[in-house]
Amino acid sequence: MIHKLVKPVIVGLVVVSCYACNTLDIEPVNNLTANQVFQSEAGVESVIVTCYSNLPIAAHNASIYGLRGDPDMPFSNWNNPSVLTGEAQVMPLRAGMAPKTLSGGHLSWWDYSSIRYVNLAIQELEANADVFFSQPEKYNHWLGELYFCRAYMYAYMVKCFGGVPIVKKSVSYIGLPEEELYIPRNTEKEVVDFIGDDLDLAMSLLGPNEVMSGRANRYVAANLKARVMLFAASEAKNGSVQLEGLVGIPQSEQTDYYKKAYEAAQFAVNNNGKYALYSKYDDGTIEGKTTNFWNLFLDESAENRERMFIRQYDATGAVNRPENWSARQLPHGFTTQANSGELSVTTEWLELFEDINGQPFVLNIGTESAPVRYSNPLDLFQKAQPRMRATVLLPGSRIPGKNDASAVFEVRKGIYESYPNGKLHESSNFTDTYQNMTIQGLCGVGNPNTNGNGCVVWKYVDPNATGVDWAGNVDWIDMRYAEVLLNKAEAAINMIGQEVGGKIITMEDALSAINPVRLRAGLPALTTLDEAKVIQERRCELAFENQLIWDFKRWRIFESILQNKTYHALYPYYIFDEGRYIFKKHNRTELQYTFDAKAYYAPIPASAIDRNNKLLPNNPGY
Repeated sequence: MIHKLVKPVIVGLVVVSCYACNTLDIEPVNNLTANQVFQSEAGVESVIVTCYSNLPIAAHNASIYGLRGDPDMPFSNWNNPSVLTGEAQVMPLRAGMAPKTLSGGHLSWWDYSSIRYVNLAIQELEANADVFFSQPEKYNHWLGELYFCRAYMYAYMVKCFGGVPIVKKSVSYIGLPEEELYIPRNTEKEVVDFIGDDLDLAMSLLGPNEVMSGRANRYVAANLKARVMLFAASEAKNGSVQLEGLVGIPQSEQTDYYKKAYEAAQFAVNNNGKYALYSKYDDGTIEGKTTNFWNLFLDESAENRERMFIRQYDATGAVNRPENWSARQLPHGFTTQANSGELSVTTEWLELFEDINGQPFVLNIGTESAPVRYSNPLDLFQKAQPRMRATVLLPGSRIPGKNDASAVFEVRKGIYESYPNGKLHESSNFTDTYQNMTIQGLCGVGNPNTNGNGCVVWKYVDPNATGVDWAGNVDWIDMRYAEVLLNKAEAAINMIGQEVGGKIITMEDALSAINPVRLRAGLPALTTLDEAKVIQERRCELAFENQLIWDFKRWRIFESILQNKTYHALYPYYIFDEGRYIFKKHNRTELQYTFDAKAYYAPIPASAIDRNNKLLPNNPGY
C-alpha cells in the first residue's frame, strides 16, 4: 500500500540517479541522491513504501489478464481468476468473451525493474547503517521489510515460471562483460531456496509488529515462507523435473520442504495472541456464524485479528486505486450499474461444501418430472453451513448489512402458471409481469446484464457501496490467520511420523490446525484427516481469494477441474398456482473449458528473451 503521509515527490525519486550521474561535475538539482534519501527516516520510508506498492498482489481488481485489472475492461469482474477454477460463472453478456482455457501466462508477473529497485534499497540501506546506529530495531525492521518484499516478488515469479534468474545486487550495466550482463535462469529449486534464505533473514530482522497496516512483520514473513515451501513440496510430490531442473522440484526434496512449511506455519501460529480467527459475531448460532464470516472481510478495525497482510483501498484515491468489486457484484436493484451480479457460483462448487452435520451438501431439487417444492427458496439451503451462506448470496436471503426487511435477493428464472403442464413465463427484462408479479423478481435471472444464476458471489461485497465505478473502500486481505492454520494442516498431514524440531508429527498436529477453521465455519470437528480433506477445506475457506488457481497448479488437478468441463447454474422458478418454488440445474454448455498441461508454467516473456537469450530454453510446450 502507499503511505498516505508520504509526498509523491519523495516516492518518485530515482535512486539510480546516483549511478547514472556519478561522472558529472554538477550535482543534479531535480533528483535526490542515494545519500540524501537513505540518511533520513522519511527517505527510507518512502522507498520501502514504493517496494510494497510494487508487490504482485492479485487483489480485488485482478484479472487473469493482469494483476491490476484487464487493460481493456479494468472495471469488470467477469475475468476474475475464479472463472477458471470451477468456482464462478459469468453473466450471459460475458459468455462469448469469457476465458475458457487456462493460459500459462494468466496472472503471470515478470518485473525485474521492481526487483532492481528493492535490490538498490537493500544495498543503500546497508551502506548507511551507521546513520541509524542508535535505532537498531527500526533499522533491522526496515531491512527485514526489504528482504520480505524481494522474497515476495521472487515467490510470485517462481510459481509462474519455475526457475528464473536470481539477481541479488543492482549494479550499473555500463561496461559489464556479456557473461555478467546476460544472466541465465537458475533452477526452480535454487530459486525456492533463495527465497527461503531471504525470508529466514527477514524473520530474524523483523519485529512482531508491523510499522502500519499493509506492512510486514515476522509472522507475515513466516506465512509467506510456509506458502513457498508448500508450493515446492507439492511440486516435488505431484510434478516432474524438466529442462535439467529449470522447472520442477526433485521428488527427493518433498519431505524437506514439507518440514520447512510446517516449521514456518508453526512460527506464525506462535504469535503471542497477535493473530487469531475472527469471532466477533460468532455466538454459536447459524445466524451468528454467518454474520461473523461475512464481516471478516469487511471489518477493518483492530478487533479483526485475522487480517495479517493487506492491500489498503480508499475511494478518495489517497491509497491505491479504489476497488471496483462491490459495484459490479451488487445484484440488480441494489446498484446503479447496468451490469450487476457479474459472478455467480457454480452448483458444483456449492456441493463441494459439507452441510452443518458434516455430511455432503446436496441440492435437494428432485427431478424434472418430480421437483421438490419449497415455500421459500432459501429453504433449499436449510442445512447449508454458515460459511457458504456468508460467501454466497443465496436466493431468497436478506441482503447482509441492510436494515430494511424488504432488502431481499429476490431472483427467479421464470414463473409457471402451474407445474408441469402450465405455461412458463420468462423475460429478459425486469419489468415484465405475470398476474402483477415481476417475472424475474427484483434481481433477475434472464437479463443478459445480470447474474447468470440464483447464487451470486458475495465475499468482500460491501452492501452499502454506491454502485459507482471505482468507489469501493474494502481492503484486500492477502494473508489471514485461517490460511496459516490450513498451511500447517497440509504440511502436517504430509509429515505424519516425521520428526520436526525434535517432535514427531502426529494426526493431532494436523487436526488441531484444521478443526478451529471448521468449527468457526459451523462444522463438526474431524477425528481423522487426509490430504483430500485438507484440499476440500481449503477450496471452501479460501474461495474467491485468488489463491486456488495456484493451489490447483501445485496440486496438479487442473485436468479434473477444466478439461472438457461444463458447469451448472441453479435456476429458481415460481409455480404461481401453488405459491411455491422449484429449482433446476442448467448445464451452461456455452461455457465449456479446456486445459493444456503446459499451462502449469507460464512462458518466459518474449520481450525478456529479446533482451537476454540466455533465458532460453523456454518452458515446456512454448
